[in-house]
Amino acid sequence: MKKKKTQPLVSVIIPCYNYGQYVVEAIDSCLQSSYENFEIIVVNDCSTDPYTNNVLSNLNKPKTYVINHTENKGLPASRNTAIKAAKGKYFLPLDADDTIEPAFIQKTVRVLEKHPNVGFVATGRRHFGTENKIHVPPKYNLYKLLFQNICAVTSLVRKEAWEEVGGFNEKMIDGYEDWAFWISLGEKGWFGRRIDDILFNYRKHGESMITESIKKHDDLVKQIRVNHPELYKPERLAQIKKEWKK
Repeated sequence: MKKKKTQPLVSVIIPCYNYGQYVVEAIDSCLQSSYENFEIIVVNDCSTDPYTNNVLSNLNKPKTYVINHTENKGLPASRNTAIKAAKGKYFLPLDADDTIEPAFIQKTVRVLEKHPNVGFVATGRRHFGTENKIHVPPKYNLYKLLFQNICAVTSLVRKEAWEEVGGFNEKMIDGYEDWAFWISLGEKGWFGRRIDDILFNYRKHGESMITESIKKHDDLVKQIRVNHPELYKPERLAQIKKEWKK
């Protein structure tokens, strides 16, 4: 009898700061996954909301455990904390107010297993809450990525690639840390793939970190360019544009 191949372990990482009203829904969406070999790591980034702390203190979900920060460190540091503790070959960042579809992990793992040189896999997404629409990101293109964030943070990532670039930039606490991360991966030759399927559910509700980041767009873009000076030199940009046929 042919031995069944063991599924690689996937680590879902969920930073949580005062999102106790949503985090259980995020966890439950993972637990409904058609893929079985995964763990869920929630990082309580020193929440100040008593309700959130109560939810996380009493959390009793399969495959799930909580790491508590003793001080608020911000989103990129919270992700790094979880990934350092993660046992998975791959990790999936999921914000505490979002959810995934049951097939997300299974379909994205399939791509990374088939293509060992691919760094991450993005999917289509559905906006819900105060906004309802479907968005399928463009096909991965490094040149386009240098000027526009075309990938959602909720993408399955190869942990080896995260290690090579030193993780998320913890200085980017005002946003765009995911965009900066994708650029760092691209600089090291870890490119992305896209699945057209709508497998990620992005909740829209009032003011969010993305709303605040957009207000600081110009400053954050300058920060990204300062962090990657070689990529943005005119001669290097021309080379990348030619390589990616844009």
